Amino acid sequence: MTLRIEDDQALDLVVRHGRVFDPGAGIDGVYDLGVRYGRVVAMEPDLSDRIAERRMQMPLDLGTAVIDATDRIVAPGFIDLHTHVYVGVAGLTVPADETSSTSGVTTCVSCGDAGAHTIEGFRRLAVEASRTRVLAFLHVSNVGLAPWPAGEATDLDLLDVPAGIRAARQNPDIVVGVKVRMTQPQVIRDHGLEPLRRAIAIAEGAGIPVIMHIGHCPRPIGELLALLRPGDIVTHCFTGSDNTLVEEGKLGRGVHEARERGILFDVGHGSGSFSYRVAEIAIAEDFWPDTISTDIHSLSANGPVYDLPTTMSKFLALGMPLTDVVSAVTSRAASAIGRESTLGSLALGRTADIAIFQIEEGQFTFRDSGAQLAGTGLERAATSRIRVHNTIRAGVPWGLPWPHPGRGVGLAPD
Repeated sequence: MTLRIEDDQALDLVVRHGRVFDPGAGIDGVYDLGVRYGRVVAMEPDLSDRIAERRMQMPLDLGTAVIDATDRIVAPGFIDLHTHVYVGVAGLTVPADETSSTSGVTTCVSCGDAGAHTIEGFRRLAVEASRTRVLAFLHVSNVGLAPWPAGEATDLDLLDVPAGIRAARQNPDIVVGVKVRMTQPQVIRDHGLEPLRRAIAIAEGAGIPVIMHIGHCPRPIGELLALLRPGDIVTHCFTGSDNTLVEEGKLGRGVHEARERGILFDVGHGSGSFSYRVAEIAIAEDFWPDTISTDIHSLSANGPVYDLPTTMSKFLALGMPLTDVVSAVTSRAASAIGRESTLGSLALGRTADIAIFQIEEGQFTFRDSGAQLAGTGLERAATSRIRVHNTIRAGVPWGLPWPHPGRGVGLAPD
């Protein structure tokens, strides 16, 4: 499989002998993957004839970079659907590149860091400052998460629907949805379901989904789910908080029905939003997450989250098939944010965002969020984990074989 326009040219990068694994495109086999000008242009059993040696007497002519991926899995770059990366403005944030560069993540979605009044600063401080592709769920509150820990939606005057629609429609290249935290009392006070209704109004005006944070919800979960539309997302779906997915030891009324209507469920692990107890109740009912995300921020990056591969490993250990685990951070995640035609696949012509990893065998212990919050968390043993070896963004590796050239170099237009 080769793009004909590139057939007679040397490649910029070749990833050799790896198991190319792209569940969304139905690709699973050992291939050489070829990249030129930041895009995937070839996938063949052997691309030796397209490799140009580096000519040391010409320092700017690096030839073809070659990565040996023998016994490793070559997948589309991971998409982390729930992150917090608006450093310097929103609370509890981490720079996108610090965690993405070593974890196979080539796209991260900021989950509500910016609102209508702060989205322009987000573009400058997060999007343009990162080599990682950074997208955003616009917060229903004009100020986003800047007031943390005070509730950003305690004053309904900040939930300006026309302003939200305007901001989303003026920034379609980065805004992929609308975030609302349905948590009481510190976030929405006594406003009931009104913040969710306003988030839906913004989403409908901009033609994008809502992502709803749950935890100590103001109403039974079925009432919140009933307002959501097909394609809307519930994040922190396995939180151990009260009044969420689990009621009396089983999934609550309306949860399975919501999935049947097309509502999506996202992990959003975080430092307080993933419970093994809840996840295992859901899994017993064959209720797996649609997407796996970290909710990585300054309180979770040093544990229990660490990074996206660690979160993926937890679900692999819980019995989620590898195909579904990888799909949950590639094709499914891309579809959830309306980017399935450009992200989440290694199809020819796509931007060469690539994660190279292996399933490492050993004895490992994973823990949920409860341990950090109240010392009541649970641990689970596992015999394997996902270990990332290379992250390649738009055809440029973060690490070997050549030093990273710096932000912006070699990026193909998305």
